[in-house]
Amino acid sequence: MNFIISPLQAASDQAVVKPKEDVAHYLQQIGLQPLWYNRFIKFEGDGDWAGRIEGMLGPVQAGDVVIYQTPTYADITIEKYIIEAVHQRHAKIVALVHDVEYLRYPELYPKVEWLAYLNSFDVVMVSTVPMAAAIKADGVKRPIIISGPWGYVEPMTYRQPSFSRTLHYAGNLMKWKSGFLRHVPASLDVQVYGSENGQTNLSYPLGPGVTYRGTMSQAQLGLTLTHGFGLIWDEDDQDHYAAYARINQAHKFSLYLALGLPVIANRESAIGAYIEQNHVGLVVDRLAQLPDVLAAQTEVTYGPLVDQVKALSALIRSGRHTQLAALKAVLAAHDITSE
Repeated sequence: MNFIISPLQAASDQAVVKPKEDVAHYLQQIGLQPLWYNRFIKFEGDGDWAGRIEGMLGPVQAGDVVIYQTPTYADITIEKYIIEAVHQRHAKIVALVHDVEYLRYPELYPKVEWLAYLNSFDVVMVSTVPMAAAIKADGVKRPIIISGPWGYVEPMTYRQPSFSRTLHYAGNLMKWKSGFLRHVPASLDVQVYGSENGQTNLSYPLGPGVTYRGTMSQAQLGLTLTHGFGLIWDEDDQDHYAAYARINQAHKFSLYLALGLPVIANRESAIGAYIEQNHVGLVVDRLAQLPDVLAAQTEVTYGPLVDQVKALSALIRSGRHTQLAALKAVLAAHDITSE
């Protein structure tokens, strides 16, 4: 039997909870059994946290494969215990990695510890080829599976977006990744959704071309993002584009695609490469190019992009990339001889 482990945590307007819930949803559709645990389990004052983990893993038997969504941001003791407990049952465990934290926040997550953590799994799944290359070059020796764009559970029926030159930008509006918004000129129309780590009173000013819409629920976003383009950009207010963003598969990419929006991204990023290969949006080298690039867009140029996105949107909404990668990971785990 195969299982998918996911951490339980409170709802948030950040891409922390939904991606893991969506993965669990799609993998259950192909037969994986769900296992859940409270990621704050060790901080509840319950001395029997290990017993509760053992109870969660009760159904796991020899020969099974367990997919474990990480990072959970649980205490590292919990992380290690779960991996060891799965192996003690003579089962295999796969890391489905949403973010490689030592690459994302090198000042907070020691590289050596994270590499040891990833190598404690039997198989590792990451979202892009550049990310796989990075962790392999750093010393991850386990088989690596590329998961591709995240599946996105979108209850709203697909509706074809209408042409406009509006840019939609959703996500965590931390200054180090969204500070560029203070430089958006009046010649652009950028609609912004989200918060700065939960705070809607942003710590930096916004440019004249920005309209800040605050936080929105998934349903509200579905009713609002009905025209124009989705923007993916991670740059501070000093024109420094985040290195991690160049190799990561942002969850907002799947949000835009699920809603049928063509996407604009950095040409040198993994998402930019995907956009060019699949003709689902536009790529630019610098934000300064956006006014001219958007001015050149018309209903005639927009239509073919929307058509391409529509085909991909169906795959995103059904989680096909996630499901296929998970099946590949399960097969790879079964091929590994027990150590």
